[in-house]
Amino acid sequence: MKKQGKSLKQYVKSKKKSNEFKLAYEEVQMHLKIAHLLESLRLKAGLTQDQLAKKAGVSQPMIARLERGDQERVPTLSTINKVFICLGYEVDLVLKAVA
Repeated sequence: MKKQGKSLKQYVKSKKKSNEFKLAYEEVQMHLKIAHLLESLRLKAGLTQDQLAKKAGVSQPMIARLERGDQERVPTLSTINKVFICLGYEVDLVLKAVA
């Protein structure tokens, strides 16, 4: 009989007990949320990455990095806001107490 390993969800839950892992995990989640939201809104607007980039005054690779959640070359909040404004939205930060 084969031993079953932990599911990914179980593994992440066990690792989240480490503060360092938890911080890194939450950072990745934030980048991926922005990525998903930006791509969804861009597609809804019927724009290509190049069209959005020109409209926002940024490069197409910048849009591509944002949409894939690239954490190596993170744009400023003002750049992210500028891109969302071109899609008809603005960034509004909400702070929540950490449980």
